[in-house]
Amino acid sequence: MNDLPFFPISSQVDAQGELIIAGHDLYRLAEQYGTPLYLFDAATLRRQAKTLQQQLAKEYPGESLVAYAAKAYFSLGMARKLAALDLGVDVVSQGEFKFALQAGFAPDRIHLHGNNKSQQELEMALDLSIQAIVVDNLDELALLEKLAGMKQRKARIWLRITCEVGLHTHTHVDTSSANSKFGLHISNGQAAEAIRQARSSRWLELVGLHTHLGSQLFEPEVYRQAIQVQYRLAQSEGYIPAEISPGGGWGVSYNPADPDDRYDAWVKVVCATVQAECSRLGWPLPRLVLEPGRSLVGRAGVALYRVGACKTTPSGLNIAAVDGGLADNPRYALYQAQYSARLVRQAAAAPMLETRVVGKFCESGDVLIASVMLPVTRRDDLLAVPVAGAYQLSMASNYNLAPRPAVLWLEDQSIEVLQAREQPDQSGWWV
Repeated sequence: MNDLPFFPISSQVDAQGELIIAGHDLYRLAEQYGTPLYLFDAATLRRQAKTLQQQLAKEYPGESLVAYAAKAYFSLGMARKLAALDLGVDVVSQGEFKFALQAGFAPDRIHLHGNNKSQQELEMALDLSIQAIVVDNLDELALLEKLAGMKQRKARIWLRITCEVGLHTHTHVDTSSANSKFGLHISNGQAAEAIRQARSSRWLELVGLHTHLGSQLFEPEVYRQAIQVQYRLAQSEGYIPAEISPGGGWGVSYNPADPDDRYDAWVKVVCATVQAECSRLGWPLPRLVLEPGRSLVGRAGVALYRVGACKTTPSGLNIAAVDGGLADNPRYALYQAQYSARLVRQAAAAPMLETRVVGKFCESGDVLIASVMLPVTRRDDLLAVPVAGAYQLSMASNYNLAPRPAVLWLEDQSIEVLQAREQPDQSGWWV
């Protein structure tokens, strides 16, 4: 069936009108592994990675790398799948760092990000000589220089530049504003000062510039502007970057109201702009690094919930409560994220009823989908929410002492547990 635009590419509706993914019966999976249950489709993730890698190689004649943004979703199991796809990885914590190494990512393909890295994280990066420690502020630059001197090891660094480019996205995922907690600002001179300090340091090796504008971006032009800002800054300081990264943040379509999320326009603008700036300045092409997260894993993921209580309010609002919610997916509460959904056993049925899908947690803001058209929902129905692969489980909590869900990797006719369901009574939470 073609009418599954937001579900993984292996999704089908069978002759009985039931949704299946990678050939698997979702009701059987729910019975075996419980709900909420998160599913990752191997075919979709592989296609996303291969498509981006091929487009980058086609559009950019210099050296390039696609590095996965681990914050989108990372477990040791998922890290191993990603490492097998010839990707790099950007990490923001000691935990992500350790998973990346255990999964097989080479240190020279790891970038360490974060606005307030711990001393332990910086020392770990120094000891392993990773590809780049992405320095976020002057305070961190001084600390890193001190640590590198103590260890007598040179630190390979990028500088994160805050370009202050105007964006059309939610304020909570805009990281490029003048008041952003992230990066070295150009307008107050911090970015230029960081370049000067890094270049004059015995223990800092400045190899590149980095920026990250934000998330859920669908306008390639903002990437052009950011890259031009990076090069103007470099030119003003007489610095030729050997590596450059415009970060990630390219958007993903969650529902029909969202723009087209194909990589083409983004990759073309980024590659063309870097080449144009180098041509203008007579500089060699740098190694170009893109850092997608959501756009690699978002569509590969599906969240599966079991419907419980259903009711209609005095105002006529139809509510279906599911057995997950805020604890496994806080995105609606954080920035009013919008989703689509299907009932697994009525996947091809015409939607008849405007429904609000809510969670089971003790918050009025525990909403999964504010409004979605569905067939009439009943207790024990299974609800499948697509584009669930990013920024759901990675931001999950144990609110109300809810255990985090199991995560499955689905191949055609095979299943692998990427992350087991938490067992609170075995972990000491309830002691």
